[in-house]
Amino acid sequence: MPAPNPQRRDRIADAAIAVLAEQGSRGLTHRAVDTAAAVPAGTTSRYFRTRDALVNGIIERITRRLGERVDSHVVRPLAPADLEQALVAVMTSMLTEDPHEPLALFELHLESNRSPHLRSRLTEAIRGRRDLIARQCRAAGIDVTDDDAMLLEMSVLGILFTALTTGIEDDVGESIRTAVGALLAGYRGRPAQEQAR
Repeated sequence: MPAPNPQRRDRIADAAIAVLAEQGSRGLTHRAVDTAAAVPAGTTSRYFRTRDALVNGIIERITRRLGERVDSHVVRPLAPADLEQALVAVMTSMLTEDPHEPLALFELHLESNRSPHLRSRLTEAIRGRRDLIARQCRAAGIDVTDDDAMLLEMSVLGILFTALTTGIEDDVGESIRTAVGALLAGYRGRPAQEQAR
């Protein structure tokens, strides 16, 4: 049997994200993912043996793709004045680049109420995204606290949830800009040693 193909694994994980977003948690089956990925029957179960493994694959894929976006867009030394736009761009991309991702993520959050293991994985993923926010801020010379970076992550999740499930948010980018601006406003003009407190 040939070794698993990393590109095919990613393709299957992407198809699983789409299935979860479009059909909900109950619709996430190996057979549905095979169909969505246009691969032979049984291919998904070869790469993700159990449903838990498939869910973990979705979380890892979403987290990695977000990390790649952050790395490609903004994780580099920036002038503090450019930081707001950089954070807004990468966080808005969560919605505009692939709307399946936040929908799939919210499906997983709901399912985690019945699965301690899934809750643990999601908590780990959120902390990873918090760390990405903090890392970019620090690269721009603004030493935000982990708590403040987490508050921004949670705020953006709330904005995306509202936009995707109610249609109330006409301009998601503007709401995200407001959340980012509120975080950074507390740090502008403060010396680095005060920011770290």
